[in-house]
Amino acid sequence: MKRVLLCAMVLLALSSCGGGATSTSSTATSSTSTATNSVNLSEREEYRYNKTLADIEEIEALMQAKEQSAESIAKIEQKTKALHYEYNAEGMNTATVEHCERLRQRVEKLKGEFKGNGAEVKRAVRRINILAHNHRLLSERVALPFYAEAGEVIIFEHKSSEAITVRLNNADTQRTLKTYNAASVKDSIKIAYSGIYTIDLAPKTKCYSSLNLYTHSAKLARKSVHSETVKCNKGDWGAKEVKTIKMYNCFEEPRKLTLRGQLKAMFSGNAEALVAVQVPAGTTDILYSLRVATSEQGRASDGNFHNNLTHSYAKIKMLGLPLYEREKTRGVFMRLLDDNRPIREEDAYCNMYLFRSQAEAKQFQDGAKPTSQLNYDVDFSTIGTQSCNGRISTKGARTIYLGFENERMRYVNYIWLEAVAVVPTTEYYKTKYSVQ
Repeated sequence: MKRVLLCAMVLLALSSCGGGATSTSSTATSSTSTATNSVNLSEREEYRYNKTLADIEEIEALMQAKEQSAESIAKIEQKTKALHYEYNAEGMNTATVEHCERLRQRVEKLKGEFKGNGAEVKRAVRRINILAHNHRLLSERVALPFYAEAGEVIIFEHKSSEAITVRLNNADTQRTLKTYNAASVKDSIKIAYSGIYTIDLAPKTKCYSSLNLYTHSAKLARKSVHSETVKCNKGDWGAKEVKTIKMYNCFEEPRKLTLRGQLKAMFSGNAEALVAVQVPAGTTDILYSLRVATSEQGRASDGNFHNNLTHSYAKIKMLGLPLYEREKTRGVFMRLLDDNRPIREEDAYCNMYLFRSQAEAKQFQDGAKPTSQLNYDVDFSTIGTQSCNGRISTKGARTIYLGFENERMRYVNYIWLEAVAVVPTTEYYKTKYSVQ
């Protein structure tokens, strides 16, 4: 009996040892299989993987936002275009390769989804062009106004053939926000306060310029800006210097002269007359209107020469033509005179002489010498003139003298003379903006 019990104990012990060995072997096999299927990334691959995953999650969060702003749209576009993921499969086990491949496919899917989502976003949030000022020849500073809402991101692109100064200003506060000196500018700004803004283009020399301003906004309506040019003082914000002229009436009313014919002058009256024209300080030119007639009857147009010149000059300024021209060529003065040329009296004419010397003028007035022997300014004197308008250069004189002579034997000439002094001056203008 003892022997039987001993044999049973030996068999039980052997059975236990065999079972333990089998269990150990199974555990080792399972451990080896798990190691083969685990994800094992190198430090470099892990950094690349984590960075790409963070970018994806940020883009998805932006795309899922209920409200899309221009800033978020731009950020989505920028980050999606830059999104890229590749991995080196060499030395990776199957699980690691599958792990990385899933991320790569996610990146490609996101890029594809963004194209569709971008179309939907752009239907709601459109690119709104604010300003388009393309292929313009600039010779002086130009200010381009626009209205912007608080929170808007304004994108501006400018290219020019030469480097110019570009300024972004807040017209309401009269402050410059950004300044550039370059031939190419591309930038954006987030508007802090709703109001009127301007882009100033200031070329150093003549050049071609192209400017585009746009934003992304769900609002289709945009407030328009009304511009008005007003006078201002030198040094005011946005003041622009303008060369212009002022005109002063030399006579309170037209000077009326009567010239007897040579035959009648022998018995009564004179065939000569002299008019002294006082020249205001700073005057460079005298514009005159001369009407010669054989009838003493006046006309309604007499006495309106100064007002007519002022009105014509205002029209010329509105057309943007040169405001003042010093050369003796067909310039602004000739345009003014042509607009107010009097009707000619075909049967009436006389001689007009310009004397710059008081002594010579007195000799003409007294008849001390024949006119041919006197020193008169040939450039501005006219023999046998009919009714006309004209210009006389003052050459710095404070007084000039106009002599009139009737050389005809029988007829009496009646003369109406009006004169306007032209004083070049500098005025300053600025643009006043308002929202309509």
